[in-house]
Amino acid sequence: MNLKINYPNFVRQLLPPYKRQPSRLALLKGFIEPLQVLFEEFNVWRDNSRMMINVNSQVKVLEEYLRKKYNEPVRIKIVTYNNMLLLVGLLSEGRAMWPEFGLIGENCFQSVPLENEVRDKFDGADFVVYIPLEVDKVLIEAEIEKYKQVLTTYKIIQK
Repeated sequence: MNLKINYPNFVRQLLPPYKRQPSRLALLKGFIEPLQVLFEEFNVWRDNSRMMINVNSQVKVLEEYLRKKYNEPVRIKIVTYNNMLLLVGLLSEGRAMWPEFGLIGENCFQSVPLENEVRDKFDGADFVVYIPLEVDKVLIEAEIEKYKQVLTTYKIIQK
């Protein structure tokens, strides 16, 4: 639960109605102002701590963490390796797991990559991180090293 406290309103509510003169409210708000600034700093720290606790090596979580930390809401992207081959379903799993093949007249074809076509794009890496030129590559590398799983390889591409 995130409590957001409006300190000037809080001071006004604590004073009885007959003591709510503008000069007295201004004086008390002046005393409370450092507390408001301190609470805002604490709120930023609390949000950052909660984010750090929830970061793990899952792709979307790591991607969201990097986007939030480096203030790049769209341009940091993580792409994981997928060989894009057809999934082979078992008869016991039912028709939902069968690959779909279209007829020539339907113009619905399943794309199948050539051998090593996708692997060459990743150059032996398990995932690729795309970052903008303004973001420091060394800092991103340090963050990824902190959270990636053991024996997982990655590549960073600046665009």
